[in-house]
Amino acid sequence: MNSGQSTVYPPPPIAPPPPVGYPTNQENPQYPQNLAGETKSRGDGFWKGCCAAICCCCVLDACF
Repeated sequence: MNSGQSTVYPPPPIAPPPPVGYPTNQENPQYPQNLAGETKSRGDGFWKGCCAAICCCCVLDACF
């Protein structure tokens, strides 16, 4: 190779568009986003499930 010669590379492949419904950075006035939504408490079901799983593991550990 000559030091005065530049190497030309082919352009990178073009990525396909995202699937329909996939959020993009482009603003779309047809679908305004409500970012100031209200959060709701879902109760203590998660903690009850965690305690039940830990209890089940302890019982199984004691039995076997």
